[in-house]
Amino acid sequence: MRFSAMLFGVFSKKGCSEETVKQLSDAGYKLAEPCVSVDVIEGFDNVIVPMERYDKLSELFDIYGISVYSCHLFSSDIMADMDKIVSFGKKYGIKQYVVKSPKELTKEALQAAAFEYRALAERLEEIGCQLLIHNEDDDIKTKINGLSAYEYLLEICLGKVYAQVDVGWAMHAGENPVSLLWRNKELVKSVHYKDFKKDSDGSYKEVRIGDGDLDVASVFQFARANGLIQIADQDSSDGDIMDDLKHFRESFSFLSQCRDDSVSYLNILDTVTGKVKVLHKFDKVIEAPNWVKSTDTLIFNSEGKIWSYKIDSGETKEIPSGECDNCNNDHVLSPDEKYIAVSHGAKGEGFTSRIYILPIEGGEPRLITPNTPSFLHGWSPDGKELAYCAFRMQDDGMQVDIHTIEVPEEGEDAPSEKRVTMGGFNDGPEYSPDGKRIWMNSTRSGLMQVWRMNRDGSDLTQMTDNERNNWFPHVSPDGERVIYLSYAKDELDPNEHLPNMNVELWLMDYDGNNKKKLLSFFGGQGSINVNSWSEDSRYVAFVSYELMHQ
Repeated sequence: MRFSAMLFGVFSKKGCSEETVKQLSDAGYKLAEPCVSVDVIEGFDNVIVPMERYDKLSELFDIYGISVYSCHLFSSDIMADMDKIVSFGKKYGIKQYVVKSPKELTKEALQAAAFEYRALAERLEEIGCQLLIHNEDDDIKTKINGLSAYEYLLEICLGKVYAQVDVGWAMHAGENPVSLLWRNKELVKSVHYKDFKKDSDGSYKEVRIGDGDLDVASVFQFARANGLIQIADQDSSDGDIMDDLKHFRESFSFLSQCRDDSVSYLNILDTVTGKVKVLHKFDKVIEAPNWVKSTDTLIFNSEGKIWSYKIDSGETKEIPSGECDNCNNDHVLSPDEKYIAVSHGAKGEGFTSRIYILPIEGGEPRLITPNTPSFLHGWSPDGKELAYCAFRMQDDGMQVDIHTIEVPEEGEDAPSEKRVTMGGFNDGPEYSPDGKRIWMNSTRSGLMQVWRMNRDGSDLTQMTDNERNNWFPHVSPDGERVIYLSYAKDELDPNEHLPNMNVELWLMDYDGNNKKKLLSFFGGQGSINVNSWSEDSRYVAFVSYELMHQ
């Protein structure tokens, strides 16, 4: 996910220096949100950087790999300063300027501010930049025409100006921040975090983000679902502010796999007409349907177990899997459809996943890959080999590569695995129907893209090359077409395939030609991790989700 650090508090405590920028980079931040002013603001020029002095700070950002997507803007006269603001934004590639509500929260003052903000927003459109308004406490508490002054101001900006919602100040003002976000969903373009904890006397004290009364999980769900940058504003810190910012990034990254309050829809997509048929709604998370072609059955995982779904009758039942009671969404069928291979992580072992094989009707699993983590994606058409994504420690650190392993006979020890890729983050390996090639996705060219190679890793060829992150290529049984999952470029890191996001399904010919988008929907991780083509190479099963927000 995209996490940014608001620099007002950072510079207030640490100073605007190279060492501070380095510490921010060391804390894992690739994005920062500075405050800039058209003119020098006496007493604040070390935390609100004058535009004329910004060059040096920008050079430090470049040195330490930090980008600036948004910045808070301070101007005493927006109309007079407009040319300077636009010129600065164009020079530094600013995508979002953030301003505040006026100090006076009368209807007249808000209308005057809206006039100026609309005028600036129209100029900023010329350089591909948006203007956002940041809320504080008073503009949420103050009511005008039945709305908070903040929402009233957004309304009279007539859709030209957007919202950066500070969820901490919203809560501080007595508003439910999650409700505020969802009812203004179309206008919110970034989420700004502060956190407060109510004392026994009813007053609020600012605390480390996540340690207060803010429902951070629900706010995060909103931000992820809408592909928004999430900004940590840790003005108050009992310890080192960098430690608090690092805690924010690490703890919120963990939330990226949160699936609370989700319902699942099992669907079939007609790749010719583009029509979608909903088979069943589940009030829980289900993932990764395999299509059992011989029985017109779909197999999926849910709550650690493997389940079957009869397409004609809708009957759902658990497939007994013995000790494999924590299966993830990486499972495939043997070519003869007599067996299913699953990826299972033993509970209590942390980040683990091993591959097991069991009869398709259920039974005792047998271990194939003792090494972990191993995430299965492909079973060769001759039935002799498995291909999987493996996290392995190499001489140059932890690497994520495609490995293959021969399927041992019952009672035989597992043979040695073979590493067939090197470089980048490599995932989603799947064999072509003729067994000659492996399709996969890799970050070796920057973004996550679809690649194809020979089974031994030779003749590596990039099959997609667009400004998106493309995952999980699945080849149709007739070997003619490939479907894959696609994420927007700027909504997550290339090596992430997160749930509960707006995604797309794309289709291309086997040779990479005739690429086209088939469908946009709410999904992601779990939607189409494994091959789910029907036998006639026309239909694909996938899972979409709905977030049951407050």
